[in-house]
Amino acid sequence: MPGGQTTPHAILYIITQENCVNCPAAKAIVTEAITETPFSYEEIDLLNMDPDFEFKLLENQIFIASTPSIILDKEGALQLLYSGSIPSVEDIRRVLGSR
Repeated sequence: MPGGQTTPHAILYIITQENCVNCPAAKAIVTEAITETPFSYEEIDLLNMDPDFEFKLLENQIFIASTPSIILDKEGALQLLYSGSIPSVEDIRRVLGSR
């Protein structure tokens, strides 16, 4: 990249749970939205969440009230983007500034 700048690492976390009717659609939308971008995503089961990740949510004052929930982790700072709803591909891209 010009000037030696690098794109900051960012990841989307999709918090899901078994039998969630909206979770598969949210996962498909996030997958499509980040195609050909430097972003990645990780699916996390609400009921089998890693304690370290759960602590990180608490540190950032993020509380998961419903699934699917989509969280942006940009250089270690977490931001809850959506909870209990399915965003559009365009919504995700707009939030990420990728198009």
